[in-house]
Amino acid sequence: MPSSICSFIFCLLLALVPLHAQDRDGNTVVEKSGVALVKSQAWSSPAEAEVVKFTAFTDRSARGGAGAGYFILRLPSGKDIQVQVACVVKLVLKPELPKNLLDDSQRQLLQKNIDNIVSTSKALPASRTILAEYLKPLQDAAERYDSGEVMENGVWSELQRYNFALVQKFESRIQHAMLEAKVKKEFDLKGHPDFLKLSEFAEEDASLRERMDKMLAEHAKLVSSENQAEILAKLQSPLSPADADPLIAQLKAFPDPSLRTESVLKQSAAAAELSKEIEAVKMEIEGIWNRDALAQGKLPQLSADLSGRIDMLAGKVKVFRAGSPPAGLWVPVAALNSCVALKDGLTVLQTRLEAREYRTMVETVDALSPIVSIIGPKTRDGFGLIKVYPNAEIAKFSKLMEEGNTFFKAGDKKKAASKFKEALAVMPDPGVETRLSEIK
Repeated sequence: MPSSICSFIFCLLLALVPLHAQDRDGNTVVEKSGVALVKSQAWSSPAEAEVVKFTAFTDRSARGGAGAGYFILRLPSGKDIQVQVACVVKLVLKPELPKNLLDDSQRQLLQKNIDNIVSTSKALPASRTILAEYLKPLQDAAERYDSGEVMENGVWSELQRYNFALVQKFESRIQHAMLEAKVKKEFDLKGHPDFLKLSEFAEEDASLRERMDKMLAEHAKLVSSENQAEILAKLQSPLSPADADPLIAQLKAFPDPSLRTESVLKQSAAAAELSKEIEAVKMEIEGIWNRDALAQGKLPQLSADLSGRIDMLAGKVKVFRAGSPPAGLWVPVAALNSCVALKDGLTVLQTRLEAREYRTMVETVDALSPIVSIIGPKTRDGFGLIKVYPNAEIAKFSKLMEEGNTFFKAGDKKKAASKFKEALAVMPDPGVETRLSEIK
């Protein structure tokens, strides 16, 4: 029996602070106190072992040889003694209270250490007194935990108060993490460790569940705000309706539009209404052209209502643009400008027609044609036909002038003057008036 015990005494059955390999290199003094149950002879019965207290030890047991080597024990007096391994029944380190006793797993570990001490005390009666001293603080800690207290970093507190503080800490850290996340939609709130811990507390806390729901709503709002900002940024660049319309549709789908989103949506609605009104004006202008009337020198007339709508639209667009809408909100401004140019151009052309200023009519038509052609194909073609009549009159004028010059050179001033007067009746010209004055 003694030999079988001695072959196994090197196993330290009770050590709340593990003896790591680096602590037992045979040279390093391990500054940990405890007791050694030491027999006077290797063959002595374990029941004969005496308790030897130590404040530190050095393990110089022989590796690979059961019972070989020795321990150097430092006594409370400061003196070192050497004890053969074969004479050591058991080496027991003074257990340290855990710094944290917060959950059942730590409580179970504490109980395991308590049970080990109790079983050792029963097996080795000589150790009972000292082990009772070791056991008491562990049992006290267990009782406090069982009565509803927890310990963190060596400080005891009521479980309810501790949990309240813990929940507050988790909530604060989550709030901070949510706000500090650079990309809100990449922040995994539901998978956040603190949120998962809160979920455990929330199983029995309705108010906490409500606060967690608010966290989820707040995070969703942050993500929504971030997504809206991304879409609004895209709308700052000039876009075609095909590119802008899907972005506007996305903004409309947000249940919690930001102030900027609401503003842009209002501007988008205004842009859509303006586009619709401009299109309607274009369609009306497309219907004013009459080829036969143009050939006879009769210009189309815009109704007072249509002219007023064009002016009103120009004012609306001016107000719209003064609101600094995103460049991506498309309004057919070029088409409206064409309508305005056509309205004003027809007025100018009518004045020149009445004054028989056919050359400037043709110049005006040539200058405005690229602009007004945006309105539509009928306007493009019809506006070009405005030149038919003035060109015919210019040709008639030129022919009469040529005939007059021929008579003038031939010395027939009377016939020359007649032709020049006919030319002036077609189109006023200072040069012709000068020629007539010369004939007189």
